[in-house]
Amino acid sequence: MNNQLDYDSLKSTLHKLNTDDTISSAHGILCGFACVKPDLNLDDWLNEILVSIDLSNITEKSAHEELAQIFNETLSQLNDETLEFQLLIADEDSRLGEQANTLIEWCQGYLVGLGLQKVSTTDDDALEMIKDFSEISKLDAELLDNEQNAQDLNEIIEFVRMGTLLIQETLQPSKQDYISPETLH
Repeated sequence: MNNQLDYDSLKSTLHKLNTDDTISSAHGILCGFACVKPDLNLDDWLNEILVSIDLSNITEKSAHEELAQIFNETLSQLNDETLEFQLLIADEDSRLGEQANTLIEWCQGYLVGLGLQKVSTTDDDALEMIKDFSEISKLDAELLDNEQNAQDLNEIIEFVRMGTLLIQETLQPSKQDYISPETLH
């Protein structure tokens, strides 16, 4: 995948629009919603994160185009078999506190997104992962800037990233053809 979403260039996108969500929270909502609604479209997501939008306003139209890019790239990443999915949060060049805060916002948004449709699974791993996301969403973002906390935060980010893919695969198994092990012999 060569078209990665850049938090720094997109974080001000929602400031131009009528919403209380941050870009990290909105991306979390999108990812959670995409996991429970296989036929998700752009308007479904925008109706959850925006109060209104005026496409005749050039600033709002531009922000709408950026949100459409985020939507399309995110769905592409979620469905990519190379697991290139990335959370839209502050990167390691940002203060540790900002990284942690955007991860917490993302997890809170993800849980909201999951809640927009009924989550129907009895898979213990997926249910445990959702519970873990809930715990992460309650973390204290005021982390000290030191090497150990940075490493711990990176491990949590990777856990959330891979957990999102696990939950999505559990709720929406791949549409790829199943190849029986006997066929491979």
